[in-house]
Amino acid sequence: MPMPDWNQDSLVWRFAMTDDGPDFHDTPGFDPPDPWLLAIAAVARDLRCLRYGERELQVERLVWELAISDQYAVTLGWRGPRVGGFNLCHGVSMDAPYPQAAVWVAETTQGELTGYEFIQWPSRGRHILNPLLHPEGPVWVDPHTDTPVATIGELCEQTAAWEALAPPQER
Repeated sequence: MPMPDWNQDSLVWRFAMTDDGPDFHDTPGFDPPDPWLLAIAAVARDLRCLRYGERELQVERLVWELAISDQYAVTLGWRGPRVGGFNLCHGVSMDAPYPQAAVWVAETTQGELTGYEFIQWPSRGRHILNPLLHPEGPVWVDPHTDTPVATIGELCEQTAAWEALAPPQER
């Protein structure tokens, strides 16, 4: 049975996020706001690392859905194999700047994965990192030390740097 279209009175973009950018499946005939597209791209990059759990998540096969209502509020969602779909709107404006959009997309994605898919993401050791709007921009923060550990969108690069610095017995 097909999923109902909760965004029937909205502008809706559906796309897969590839290494080269969005691969649009459905659009209203023009591109979505850049800050939101960049935020989803950043979170999609980060989804490729520090993910733990029973359920497999095929990031490259997720079909993201970005919708803007007639009240200019953003709804975010996705559909994908082996993972449940979702659509959430918390009244964040389509005019939000990139840092705010990135934190909201990261927080929404993290909540969906942890709460419904039993996937810990992003998890560094026993610590689940939290997205936060920091003076330098959107970052992942270790909640035990309140220390920024990576910029949202650069988590995998930071993970590679941590692994390169780890003593041989910890690799």
